[in-house]
Amino acid sequence: MSNLSFQKVEKTVGLSDFRASLATHLAKAREKPLIVSARRSEDSFIVLSVDAYNALVEVRENEIDSRELVRLVKANKGKKRIPWKR
Repeated sequence: MSNLSFQKVEKTVGLSDFRASLATHLAKAREKPLIVSARRSEDSFIVLSVDAYNALVEVRENEIDSRELVRLVKANKGKKRIPWKR
């Protein structure tokens, strides 16, 4: 996993500007997520690199796994455990 850090995205780019300078904006999105805003609607979109997306997915999966582990430990509290060594 890469050493990506995530922060709120401050810079917003209009859809027309994004299309006009697509290569430039995609290069910037490799370094930091970018918000693209459509002019005539309230829709906005985040453009981010595959590495950043995968890092977000991994963080979420780790969070889910941690919660499941806590749930299982609580569910088995007081029950006899299987020893690691015989």
